Amino acid sequence: MSVVFVPGTDSALRLAAVTAEVMKLAGPGHWPTGAPEAVHFTVRAIEVHRRDVPVGDALVGRCAAALGRAAAECRPARFRLSGVTLTPSGVMACAFPHDDAADGFADRLGEELGSDGWFEDSYHRDIWYATLVHFTGEVRNRQGLVDWVARRRDLNLGEAAVDRAELLRFRHNGRQPVRVGLGHARLDGVSVAAFVSDRR
Repeated sequence: MSVVFVPGTDSALRLAAVTAEVMKLAGPGHWPTGAPEAVHFTVRAIEVHRRDVPVGDALVGRCAAALGRAAAECRPARFRLSGVTLTPSGVMACAFPHDDAADGFADRLGEELGSDGWFEDSYHRDIWYATLVHFTGEVRNRQGLVDWVARRRDLNLGEAAVDRAELLRFRHNGRQPVRVGLGHARLDGVSVAAFVSDRR
């Protein structure tokens, strides 16, 4: 499980278009995690992967409640999406917060999670990004991908406005991991909802 920000439709479509370009160079089999059904900015990972999350899961309930309390005290976040970068595990789009709203929410969420935040308790996320492609093996055109990224270090991908945070897990759909919602909360404290699905 993780708490994430999901970019709005316009931002998601821009990121999906770039993801498609990366996939042409990376080749088949890699995960296009910049696709609309998967793309996200991680705020905090909650635990290691679990295949199933049963209905009525106690941890989900506690984390959804913590998410609601944190969101009630935080305002929407805005990011400037600018540039891509290459890592050993994939290609990422860089996100730069306009102010301290995103980091403030992350800090507040950690406080509200308490002991349930143990998984990243000693880990501080100091950058924001969305992974566009996650490598699962050999890259088909390695030099081409390196050159492609080098030409796009300052690529303008517009802005992303985020007015809610989501508690979710990931499920492999036969092609890639996709988001499965477990709860969400508006960053102005207007509403909070939690639900659990045991869908595979």
